[in-house]
Amino acid sequence: MEDPFLIVKRDTERSISEMNGNLERWKKLASGTSSVAKQERAAVKGRIISALESTEGDILDLQEAVTSIEQDRHRFNITDDELRNRKTFIKMAEDQCGTVRSALSNPQYSSVVNMNIDRYTAAQQANNRSNEVFIENTMAQQQQIMRDQDEQLNIVGQSIGRLKQIGTAIGDEVEDQNQLLDDFYSDMGQTERRMQSVQKKVDKILEKVDSKKQNLIIGILLIIMIVVVILFFST
Repeated sequence: MEDPFLIVKRDTERSISEMNGNLERWKKLASGTSSVAKQERAAVKGRIISALESTEGDILDLQEAVTSIEQDRHRFNITDDELRNRKTFIKMAEDQCGTVRSALSNPQYSSVVNMNIDRYTAAQQANNRSNEVFIENTMAQQQQIMRDQDEQLNIVGQSIGRLKQIGTAIGDEVEDQNQLLDDFYSDMGQTERRMQSVQKKVDKILEKVDSKKQNLIIGILLIIMIVVVILFFST
């Protein structure tokens, strides 16, 4: 069965290697000003802290294992040289963790990050203000356009109202003219019937009198007809 110390040691070495790689990446990202660099730096720092806590937990396990060996040397087949090597590894791992923690709290990188954040924040605020001004101007223009459209619609509505009144007046006038025409045609019909009746009576009279009397009667009747027509149109 493999020694548990060696298994934990390999895990610790792998964690330290990954932690150092992420630390170098985190340092390089300190000069980044973009939001992407800021987000990546935060993600890398999170991985570093996670690996650091895991490594420190492994170191505690390794220290407990070494303490157990020292307390019962007869039980474990571990030489003095091997024991010293294990203590040396633990010390190296502790130093590595301390170095990483110091780097994370180093003002040199924190100030760079804060300065970049301040610059980014100022730029973002300026950009936001520019966007707000643009939006306000656009909204003001849209409102002015809407007011102009409302005024134009009011003018069109008034014009339609006037056209409707004119149309109504024209319709009333047409109805009056139609009524007058109906009355005229009715009067004409009555006059025609009267003329026909008179004509029939004249024909009957003419049949009973001689030619001279007929001419006289015709003349009289013509005069009567003319008078009737004049009286009709004068009314």
